[in-house]
Amino acid sequence: MDKSSKQSISASQGVALYAGAVLGSGILILPGITAGIAGSYSLIAWIGMVLLSILLACTFAYLSIEYPSSGGIATFANKAFGYYTGALSGWLFFIAGSFGQIIVSLTGGMYIAFAFDLPDFFAYIIAVLLLIIATVGNYFGLKTSGKVQLVIAALTFLILLSTILLSLPHIQYHQLSLRINQDNIMSVGQSAMLIFWSFFGWEAISSLAPEFKQPRKRNIMFSTWGAICIVGILYIGIALAVVGTQSYTLGGTSTEQALNNASLAEVVRKVVGLNGAWITGIVALTICLGTTNAFIAGISRLGYSLAHDKLAPKWLDKYDSKNAVPHRSVLLVGLFSVAGVVISFILNIRLDQLVLVPNSLAIATYVIGTAAGVKLIKHKLGKILAFLSCILCLAAYPFIGTSVVIPISVVIICLSYITWRKRKEKNRNASSNYRGETHD
Repeated sequence: MDKSSKQSISASQGVALYAGAVLGSGILILPGITAGIAGSYSLIAWIGMVLLSILLACTFAYLSIEYPSSGGIATFANKAFGYYTGALSGWLFFIAGSFGQIIVSLTGGMYIAFAFDLPDFFAYIIAVLLLIIATVGNYFGLKTSGKVQLVIAALTFLILLSTILLSLPHIQYHQLSLRINQDNIMSVGQSAMLIFWSFFGWEAISSLAPEFKQPRKRNIMFSTWGAICIVGILYIGIALAVVGTQSYTLGGTSTEQALNNASLAEVVRKVVGLNGAWITGIVALTICLGTTNAFIAGISRLGYSLAHDKLAPKWLDKYDSKNAVPHRSVLLVGLFSVAGVVISFILNIRLDQLVLVPNSLAIATYVIGTAAGVKLIKHKLGKILAFLSCILCLAAYPFIGTSVVIPISVVIICLSYITWRKRKEKNRNASSNYRGETHD
């Protein structure tokens, strides 16, 4: 356990922090995208992912109770399977988080473009501006205060809850169908894999565990179940609002994609009017800026930590002590994301295609984390939940399709780099010892 951690998080604060870690930009785009793929059957995928979230969240809760550490999944993986697996989880999470900022920034840009009826390329310009603002701010150590992040989390909650409540009288319940069959099982599975991006964050409780007040077990479990209830109700409610008001379209033209990417704005436009859509677009932009800023801050520090532990190129092992910023890692994450937005524009890569990249990495991270849970958790129920979570995450991979090569490639590159660096250091040490012996 981290002895230096201050135990200051109460159960109610834990619910807010945990729910805020899961509620993000994914819910702004994925209800429309998944409805465009599977229609009303996408609701099955949302319900299924909420059920999987219960297993995942409880698994990490039990791990956090028995092994409280700010290191999170990387610590669990290292403790359960050793040095190399811990390194792999760090690499997978770093690349998933860096790539994810492409999606987050584009989400903000697409909401503004849709709400104000701007040409598509404006979404990419706005996305690049969001990334530049967040990168420059992090580079010079301009931190977003906890209060600002809390306001952003509150905005996310309010826009989701308001959209659900406003849409209820307009939902066409008679057109909803939850019957799954051979004809729609693939589209439901593909939707579920996209939805995974919205639920990425259940591991956050692991890093916060040492800071919970006593009794730690009760407070962590209360926070976990509170967050599950809030996130589950909001996500299923939003999916129902989009599907029930038919604020999406089945198809693939640029106009149809724009509608699906900004489905919440379309829901509000239908039930409130044009001004409501504008407000939704601006709030969505604010949410995405806050998310991008927070993720660049967190992911850049992970990159620095990996380099400092000799698990990533030493070029990243630089820390600006004056501003308390790993400035090279911040630049790498920012430039990577900007390049990703530019490439997406040039190659006309859709958001639903982009989401599969961090999803494939995120699921691999969860496979490692839940497998660690199977080995480490002593509590019988916790061990069973970890086993079920691991099996379901593994079962999800066939629906990712060719994207499965992404985590495999990361694993190969990570292990190759670590092996090469260890061999290089071994040869250097051997050479130094040889020169010393010769000199003697």
